Amino acid sequence: MVESQYFRFDRATERQYSRQRGAALVSTLILFSGIAGLVYATTAVSTLDVKRSRRALDGVKTRQVAESGLELGMHYLSAAITNAGSHDPLSGIENLFGGVETITPFLGEPLMDGTQQLGAVSVSVTLDEVSATSCLVTIVSSGYLPDAPANLDPGERVTSWSAVSTVVEYELAPSEVFNNGYFINNWGWFYGSTIECNGNARSNGQFDAAGYTPTVTGQPIYDAVDGSGGTATLTGYQDDNGDGLSDGNDGGIFSGWDIVGAQNVQGNGGNAINQHDFDEQVAMPNLSDLSAYEEQAIAASSSISIGGVPIATAVYGDDAGELGNLYLNGTAANPIVIDGPVVVQGNVIVSGYVTGQGAIYASGNVYLPDSVQYVDPPATTRPADNTQAATEQWLSDNWDKDFLGLFAAENVVVGDHTDSLWRHYVGGWMNSSLNQSAEDAGEDGIPNTYAGQDGVVGTADDDVLEGDGVFTVELYTAEDDALGLIPPGSAIGDVIPGTGEDIDGDGVYDGTTTLADLDFTVALDTANWGGNMPVGGIADYGDISTLYANTLDAVFYTNHSFCYLVLGGTAARINGALVSRNENVVYGTPSLEVNYDCRLLGGASGMAGGLLPKVMAPPVVRRWTELDRDPNRYLVNP
Repeated sequence: MVESQYFRFDRATERQYSRQRGAALVSTLILFSGIAGLVYATTAVSTLDVKRSRRALDGVKTRQVAESGLELGMHYLSAAITNAGSHDPLSGIENLFGGVETITPFLGEPLMDGTQQLGAVSVSVTLDEVSATSCLVTIVSSGYLPDAPANLDPGERVTSWSAVSTVVEYELAPSEVFNNGYFINNWGWFYGSTIECNGNARSNGQFDAAGYTPTVTGQPIYDAVDGSGGTATLTGYQDDNGDGLSDGNDGGIFSGWDIVGAQNVQGNGGNAINQHDFDEQVAMPNLSDLSAYEEQAIAASSSISIGGVPIATAVYGDDAGELGNLYLNGTAANPIVIDGPVVVQGNVIVSGYVTGQGAIYASGNVYLPDSVQYVDPPATTRPADNTQAATEQWLSDNWDKDFLGLFAAENVVVGDHTDSLWRHYVGGWMNSSLNQSAEDAGEDGIPNTYAGQDGVVGTADDDVLEGDGVFTVELYTAEDDALGLIPPGSAIGDVIPGTGEDIDGDGVYDGTTTLADLDFTVALDTANWGGNMPVGGIADYGDISTLYANTLDAVFYTNHSFCYLVLGGTAARINGALVSRNENVVYGTPSLEVNYDCRLLGGASGMAGGLLPKVMAPPVVRRWTELDRDPNRYLVNP
């Protein structure tokens, strides 16, 4: 072996090298320790971030679960409203509570996606405020992952939760049917070139002008009106023709089906932009049970008097000696004086002059043997034009003028219905296949729509329930019973009023309306009729009635049929509105006018808002809050 002269080490050099090598090793260890610490720290931070991300994701999930619980609570309340029947929907909510303030309809309810559980919710509901026309409800929903505390075994725990609260207002409001001068919950017929509707014309079925040239001027609709201080201010102009203008040229013809003969219509209702076919149906109010209106009348201390003599206070027929049926005849010197809504538990005969502002709700028929006229009517039947300024001026000038609503749970009968000519013409329309009224109208509640919108039988849109001879309705179920959704007086298997083909909402099948439904069932005497019925009674209805009842100052509503034959050389005028399920109107006068009373504008805020039949408005969320504590956590199953 040969040594290289260049790499010869002595011990001193070796000791120096060893010291340097040790220093390098220490440095390496220090560097390694730093790297290891960095890796550990990074790993710890990453783990922490993952945990934070997971917690954040779980938080999002539980909020979504909790919000699903709010929807579940609102659906529960909606089912209670439906099950109560459309005559008194708010009672459905009140009945749920049974006198307590808070209920918990859902406790640890699994939230499923197919077979996979996404979490669970507990929902409590508190009834905050109740009035005759509205209620406020607080819904508190707690969402949990993986499950609610009430469902967990000992040792298991909730990994994430979220609680939210919302305050929801449920309110009865005047139905949108009163946005129209003429509204029919069937097929609308303007078969006459001298028919004039100064206001909107609407039908839930087909609207048909055929080969005639009727006039429809239309009426712009507003969301609200403030009539305080003697000056009316309208807000919320509805641009239904979509032209972007609030120029008074809105309104027109609206139809849940086709508009036939549209090209022949005169007025702005003849413009394509003002014709709205296949539009959404508008729900009619239900007067089959007037108890809610009785409460309203009592609260308002409403009354009717004639010649200074009290006739009825709030509800007629609920006190001893009150006969149920009411006869009212006013003269110019001694008119019918009405103040607020009055409920009559029977039939009503009303004619002559009336003053004040109010409405009569009848559980039976409303008969008008002759004209009904205001003592102090609006100065003009309509504003100078349809602009907002002209409408506000008209409202300001006429806000306190006479106003009458005549609302029948059964039929409105105008003129001498005992006359053979009247019965011939009105009865003919009643029996027409074009004007069917039996409650076998199918899923949409409108007759003559079996073939669907495409008009072809055997296609997917056929209304196969129409005319099948079966009264198709929904029934209360055991599930409804378990959830407390069956109102008092009803049971499993009973009809849910107002569902399916129960068009008038009384829970009972009704066949075709006939003339027999209009006839009196008791004698016209003081033994059967209150009010100012003549002492000796009325031997012949023809003695007080006529075929020339050509002036009707009132807003009319009926769950069934509006029946009217009018003759003579003077124009027939309805100054208010005609709202009905069916109509059998036949006129032999130079013209038939419907002049929409603009005091119906503005819904609940309008002058007539407190007098009109109502429907349940869509619920309104007044407040939404995320909670920092869970009020449902410690609730357990009983």
